[in-house]
Amino acid sequence: MQHFYHASQYQTATPPPSYWHDMTPPPPDSGSLHELQHCDVAIVGAGLTGLSAALHLARDHGIRVVVVDAGALGWGASGRNAGFNTLPATKLSLAELLTRWGETETRLFLQSQYEGQNLVEAFCTQQQLAIRHGRGSYMVAHAAAAWQGLQEEYALWQRYGPLPCRLLDADSFAEEGHGGPEQHGALHLDNGGGLNPLALVYGLASAAQQHGARLYSHSPVCRLSHGGGHHILHTPDGRIHARHLLFATNAYPARVQPATLNRRQLPAISNIIVTAPLDEQQWSSHGYHTLSPAFDSRHLLHYYRRLPDGRLLFGARGDLSGSPQHGLRQQQALQAAMARKFPAFADCPVDYYWRGLVSVTRGMVPAMGETRPGSRQWYAFGCHGNGINTMPWMGRALARRIAGVRPTATEACAVYQTLPPRLPPGDWLQKLGLQLAYQRYAWLDEQQASQAP
Repeated sequence: MQHFYHASQYQTATPPPSYWHDMTPPPPDSGSLHELQHCDVAIVGAGLTGLSAALHLARDHGIRVVVVDAGALGWGASGRNAGFNTLPATKLSLAELLTRWGETETRLFLQSQYEGQNLVEAFCTQQQLAIRHGRGSYMVAHAAAAWQGLQEEYALWQRYGPLPCRLLDADSFAEEGHGGPEQHGALHLDNGGGLNPLALVYGLASAAQQHGARLYSHSPVCRLSHGGGHHILHTPDGRIHARHLLFATNAYPARVQPATLNRRQLPAISNIIVTAPLDEQQWSSHGYHTLSPAFDSRHLLHYYRRLPDGRLLFGARGDLSGSPQHGLRQQQALQAAMARKFPAFADCPVDYYWRGLVSVTRGMVPAMGETRPGSRQWYAFGCHGNGINTMPWMGRALARRIAGVRPTATEACAVYQTLPPRLPPGDWLQKLGLQLAYQRYAWLDEQQASQAP
């Protein structure tokens, strides 16, 4: 099978050597599929969407469900992201959402995102998962000229957002957040926060198993056929007969997915470093106090968070190759960006570097639904790297639809209901589009940084 990026980005035999894998207890047992299974719903993808759907199908509706994944539980973005339970899962600003979707649907979309945050928080409390860090999140003005845009964003959040928010000037944010040369004030969204994403995946997997869901790792779906009113999934050593089929693979699409889902999303590489532990003198040099996650106002944003064991996690998008050689360059670029933002951390050793794929759509918003009415084939994808809150929520929403439950107003929100426009045919054209977008965003960021406040 031809991959969009270098083959090293698709090695499902082993997980990436991330910080989360070293900090998280082993996953629940999930061997490979070696027999014939019959169920009501088969789910391809054991990440946040698939496991949440499995849990809600089994626990809330008594529906028989089987989950398979080509890799380990949470092998994809679900288990290796930065752990930001933040919103919204879109590249669009609030002003752009309002222009494109109108006030009613924008409010419903933001409310659904808020529900997703609360769903994750409630699950962690119910399962006694002590994996949450900080309160809320910060959008930080990285340049003096970005402060005006942040004030405008704050006004829109006050009017249309479903959660409390505060605007902090540079001095106020320095007292509770951090200082540094790229801090010119921040917008605080007061809900959610940081967490260990791999531990969340394992928690969902354990809960789903406790309620009867059957989970199988390292069981790629090689072929899809149909017979007797069932979808038949073929793995190397087993088969699954199911009435409904949910594709929950996000930026790592299954090669057997329906043709209608092809070219609907673009995988983008996200890169993360985690430093060695910093001492208090280093943290105090930039007045870095908070454990709440932060991301800056760049178009090519940087995202970062202070971890409970004194390390700094720092990430950004980038790279059109995915090769190990390009990975080394990306790590160096991340360290340089971190040093510009926090000069006192410039010489701090980096203990972890990993990368993975996030799902981007031409519509710039997530999508979920049935491929066509009556097909009993379902999908969810496109969270633009901000899926901690959205993917579990979409998993629950699809579980309810499969179970025949009338959707709530937020679940029926029009933002989610339309498949994104197709991308151009051919990987090279899609990569060219991504490259041009990166170049444009970099130029816009440079222009903003050079402007007088």
